[in-house]
Amino acid sequence: MNIKKRDFISKIYYTLFIIIIYRLGYFIPLPFLNNRVSILSLGIMPYISASILTQLMCYMFPFFYKIQQDGEIGIKKINNITKVLTILISLIQAPVYIHMTLSEFSYFLNCKNILMITSIICITTGTFFTMWLGEKINAKGIGNGNSLIIMSGILSRFIYSIIDEILNRIKNKLLGITILLFELFIWLLIIGISIIIINFVKKIHIQYVNKLNNYSSNLEEVYLRNEIKFIPLKVVYPGIMPIIFSQGILITIFKKINNINNIYGIWYNLLYSILIIIITFFYTFLSIPVKKISDDLKINGVYIPNIKPGKDTCFFLKKIVSQIYFVGSLLLVIIALLPSIFISLGGDKNFSFFFGGTTIIIMVGGLLDIKYTINSYIL
Repeated sequence: MNIKKRDFISKIYYTLFIIIIYRLGYFIPLPFLNNRVSILSLGIMPYISASILTQLMCYMFPFFYKIQQDGEIGIKKINNITKVLTILISLIQAPVYIHMTLSEFSYFLNCKNILMITSIICITTGTFFTMWLGEKINAKGIGNGNSLIIMSGILSRFIYSIIDEILNRIKNKLLGITILLFELFIWLLIIGISIIIINFVKKIHIQYVNKLNNYSSNLEEVYLRNEIKFIPLKVVYPGIMPIIFSQGILITIFKKINNINNIYGIWYNLLYSILIIIITFFYTFLSIPVKKISDDLKINGVYIPNIKPGKDTCFFLKKIVSQIYFVGSLLLVIIALLPSIFISLGGDKNFSFFFGGTTIIIMVGGLLDIKYTINSYIL
């Protein structure tokens, strides 16, 4: 027990050490520029977008699916494909980010080509370095490395934002303090609702009839009669993926269009919502193998009560998945639009990022992941 405890504590220290390295690296600016634009500006997001894209490719194309199913060799090949896609996405997103951030500086415009190439190389390298830190946490630390790295950045911004919000509100004395308390109450409420949404599952009850229990401690044949169990399907099945992917598309492709370049404007949020719904639709139907689940239930002598095995079961499961997609996509859209809603009601822009979108889901998901990891060590 003492050995396990020491091992667990060492993993915590190692994780904190990696996160400190990442946070220190965030203060390293791009070369040849006087303003502070970090080489880690894109962080881990291009890698996450590449991972999502690779996952979709495995669902959509049999060639990549076969590679994925080829054991450890297949996993290594998929990881290499993801890294190549990370480079491509970084090379696309880095110029857009640099142009958005530095276009107002005259010295940047005078040597645009040289600084652009140098900055793209540095930012792409920074993304790979961040990805490497995340892999180190996965291998020797505790929790999901990518989530923890993103959370560290979110928490650092949150500290400054909450301090600014408190100072701004208390200037108005009683009214400001009342508004601040109301904001904090709503914020905690949103976190609680997000936890429920992330963990909520739709239970499809199934029934075993005369089924051999292969999990018996002895090898005796145990027949299960009228034993009710269920298939759990997450309502928000894709998690944060549709929000991240939609943001990446909007930033990369539509950022220069005047009517869409305001992230708090109606056109941006309308297109943002449509993309989330579309991506949730494709991801949900591609990643839940309804036909395979139906066939496996039939082969193993399992059925859904009041539903005939075979085609009827497949049709029923498709109906359930459609319901999950519809509800899940709407919940994701609401969460994604909360920052814009907060600002439209007079909230602070910096503080608005913590009222929804990727920020709230990453925070909740990361904290739940840490909780599950700690519980597994305790057990």
